[in-house]
Amino acid sequence: MITPIRIRVRNIRSVRHGEINIPDTGITALHGPVGSGKSTFLSAMVWALYGEVPGGLKQADMRRSGADGEPCEAEVDFIFNGQRYKALRGLRQRNHRGGVREEAYARWWTNGATGPGQDEAQISPSKLTMKIYELTGLTGRAYCGAFFIAQGELTGLAEGTPAQVQQLFEEQTGLGDLTKKVDIANAEARRAEELAAAMPGSREETDEARRALDEAQQQAAEAHETHEELAETARQAADRVRIAEEQAQDVQQRHRLAEQERINRARADERVQQCQQRVASLTGELRRAGLATPTPEVLTRQLDALRDAVHLTERAVEQTDAAEQHAAAIDGRVRQTRAEVDRLADPELDRRIESAKQQHTEYEQRRGALKGEYTRLSRALQALTTAESACCPTCVQPLRNVGALVADLRVQWERCIRDGKNAKAKAEAAVQLHDALLSRRQELTQLSTRLDAVHAEAAAARQQAVTARRAADEAVSAVVVHLPGFDGPANPERALQAGRAAIEQLSTELVQARHTHGLRTQLTNAESELEAARADLAARETTHPDVTANELAEATGALTAARAEHNQAAAEASQANTRFLVAAERVTVLTKAHEAAEARMRAKADKLHTAHILHEAAAAFAQFRRDLLAEYTAAVSQAATDVLTQITDRHVRFEIDDAFVPRVHTAEGTVRPTRVLSGGEKATAALAFRLGITEQITGGNAIGMIIADEITAAHDADTRRAVLTCLSELGWPALVVSHGEEITEVAQQVISLSQPDENTGTMIAPAA
Repeated sequence: MITPIRIRVRNIRSVRHGEINIPDTGITALHGPVGSGKSTFLSAMVWALYGEVPGGLKQADMRRSGADGEPCEAEVDFIFNGQRYKALRGLRQRNHRGGVREEAYARWWTNGATGPGQDEAQISPSKLTMKIYELTGLTGRAYCGAFFIAQGELTGLAEGTPAQVQQLFEEQTGLGDLTKKVDIANAEARRAEELAAAMPGSREETDEARRALDEAQQQAAEAHETHEELAETARQAADRVRIAEEQAQDVQQRHRLAEQERINRARADERVQQCQQRVASLTGELRRAGLATPTPEVLTRQLDALRDAVHLTERAVEQTDAAEQHAAAIDGRVRQTRAEVDRLADPELDRRIESAKQQHTEYEQRRGALKGEYTRLSRALQALTTAESACCPTCVQPLRNVGALVADLRVQWERCIRDGKNAKAKAEAAVQLHDALLSRRQELTQLSTRLDAVHAEAAAARQQAVTARRAADEAVSAVVVHLPGFDGPANPERALQAGRAAIEQLSTELVQARHTHGLRTQLTNAESELEAARADLAARETTHPDVTANELAEATGALTAARAEHNQAAAEASQANTRFLVAAERVTVLTKAHEAAEARMRAKADKLHTAHILHEAAAAFAQFRRDLLAEYTAAVSQAATDVLTQITDRHVRFEIDDAFVPRVHTAEGTVRPTRVLSGGEKATAALAFRLGITEQITGGNAIGMIIADEITAAHDADTRRAVLTCLSELGWPALVVSHGEEITEVAQQVISLSQPDENTGTMIAPAA
């Protein structure tokens, strides 16, 4: 099973940071005063493996006070079936909705890894718990029940009442849950019986509801039969009403047709007279309008052709005027450009440009010579003013009057400066003149080019004006063709004036022709309508036979009598239907009452059946519990006997009797309850009892490390020493938490813990 070999704690309960290493054999003691954090290492181990927090605390309560924002972790290295594993579980704080929330995380190492980076996996805390369960086959509760011996547990097993011993036994072996299920089943069964007794419903109530329902159904059937008979009588009366209505409608229809025929003949005669008057009126109007020789279509074609010719002439005249204006404008541009060319023309321009260029060259050469003279005079002046002896700077001859020479050289130097400035000014003036003359020659060249282009454009404009004039003459000829009475010169203005007058005349003739054509069309239509009216009048000469007043009165009387008979039959059928509906409604009410009585009976029966099932389930659970309890007590007794005989030869057998009293059999053959044994014997028997429970939980598998938390507390010194000696003699690996000094006498390794303070937490001394 699980053998922990290292437990590391950071910021859990009172421990700020601590690590203990545990040998896989012998007894390791966690020794220290009360409140030093010994039990924290045990709680941290269970939390790291299974995520369970002891003492009813929350997971967030594991964090050490004052360690907000720091890691809160428990890490356990353990050996299982020869393999080494490591589990880590921790808490990190996250901001959540304005507060702080603890969030769990976990890691897992396998294959003997001792640190991150080798066979490490970051998994969820729930998966870590499942991995431990899959590895060991034990839940957290089963693991603690098998290997954790809590403070006072041995005393309860050895000295408790049978009920207390049974409770501890069931809690450790897992039978407590089964006992709770038995109690819950019995309580639920009693509650179901009480509810069934309080529920309404009986067989007499159901039978009475059935009898009332049958009587109401019989009455409803009789009412339905009476209604059907009267309804059939009403249907027959309705058929007679329908026949009388059809006969009356036939008489009325023939009467209406005869009346309508008289009205239609009068209307047809009136229509013939109206058509005759319309034909006479149109004939007279057409005679007054006279006969128009050309038709509207001919006049329309002539008018459209004349309008097109006039429109083309107007466009040709406009284009001619525009072309001539354009040609005149271009001739103006030719004259303007010629004037500019004449203004800029200069026969001496090329010579003047060359002369300005030569002057610039001469002045630049003059400037160069003056620069050389200026440099020579400047050096001579500098040499004479800085020389220590009065010597000529050129020939190095001694000079008698150096001052006069310097003054003369200075006059020459100043004249050289003036001459240089004049030469520079004249050179710049020559450059400006040369540039101005070049610009003028370039402008003259551009004007000449532009003059040639304007000449070409003027020629093209004059040609375009000639073409436009020719097109205008052709358009005028086209207009004259449509003016048969036109004579005299055919100029555009006169031709257009005559064409517009002809358009107005043709438009007037076209209106008159269309009016005459409309009158003819109306006359033709009126004559056709007159023929149709005369034919309609001739067709209506055949008259329908008329209906007499007696026939109409007889049909109406027969219909009235049939309706009265039908109304009487319908009233009787309606009354019968009302009686049937009342009876049917009573059947519905009684049916619901019967169904409600049946439902109450079924609910009561279901509740009683539920109580019976719960009683049977409680009995089955109780029997199963008794069988398991007998099996477990026998197995635990045998396992405890095996442990007891390893510790001492004074007791040869341990058993739990039927009353759940733990007893030991001595070598002399006597049987003694454990509560009457001496302190050492009692501790030995209780330890054997507890380890027997361990073997029962683990199924007899290899024993893991026993974890004992203050198991010797509340005992005298001899009993404490006896318990620890027995534990040592078994040879099982154990981790024992104790604040007594006896543990240091039997433990192979002692880890001492000191009282924690607010800054450092629990201090751990090296193992001794």
